[in-house]
Amino acid sequence: MKKEYTIGEICKLYRIGQDSMRYYEKMGLITPKRRANGYRIYTIEEAWRLNIIKDLRKLNFSVKQIKAYLEDRSIQTTKELIAKEIDFIQEEIRLLVETEKNLKRRLDFLKSIEHMQTYEKLFIQRINDRKIIVIEEALSKDGEIDLALRKLQRQTNEKIFLFGNKNMGVSISAEGMKKGIYNLYQNVFFLVDDTDKNYDTLLPGGDYLILSYKGAYSKSQRFIEKMLAYIKENGYQRIGNPIEIYRIEIHQTAIEEEFITEIQIPITTK
Repeated sequence: MKKEYTIGEICKLYRIGQDSMRYYEKMGLITPKRRANGYRIYTIEEAWRLNIIKDLRKLNFSVKQIKAYLEDRSIQTTKELIAKEIDFIQEEIRLLVETEKNLKRRLDFLKSIEHMQTYEKLFIQRINDRKIIVIEEALSKDGEIDLALRKLQRQTNEKIFLFGNKNMGVSISAEGMKKGIYNLYQNVFFLVDDTDKNYDTLLPGGDYLILSYKGAYSKSQRFIEKMLAYIKENGYQRIGNPIEIYRIEIHQTAIEEEFITEIQIPITTK
């Protein structure tokens, strides 16, 4: 068996890139010898280090953690390292299970809307308080909404997915309501689970006049006018500004005709 290996040979043997090998050397994980011509030479004494480095990198340990372990190896530190990895894996499993549940809910919703028969129909529904995370920002254009949604994602440490999400929406601004212009918004929000402890405020519960429609967002103007007229004709009172919840939008389909928007207006019926 050879006792010395060039960097090319050792990289081929361990399937490690030369840049990675040089980085490990720079960080003090390995210390190759040098020939007279300056070429790096790796001895069999480096083999055990590379074995540990390769295995621990597979387990997502940082270079800093690996270096500390290489400098202080014992049964105790090995047990501690394994315990840390078990904790990490358990947290990853928890997050994956949670993600799976969310994806299944989204898939079930997408399947359910294929049979939805209530488009462009008005109905009143009592809704409980809903937890939301929100960013207060004056908006008007679709692109502005998308950027605000991205800010909300960052605000929640990327815990919210835009892909497949049916629970993001906007509130029509008071200024827009006064002017009869219903594409001016005062905030963007995500509805979060009732059990979630991390939220900003509540959408108040109560009776809501609801209408869902398919297609371009520009239809909202006409449908909100229709809803306001219905409220007046039936002797109800609007007690808050309309909200739009984007059940299906550009993150799920590029076909505008497949967009689904749900308009909700809080009302009193007495």
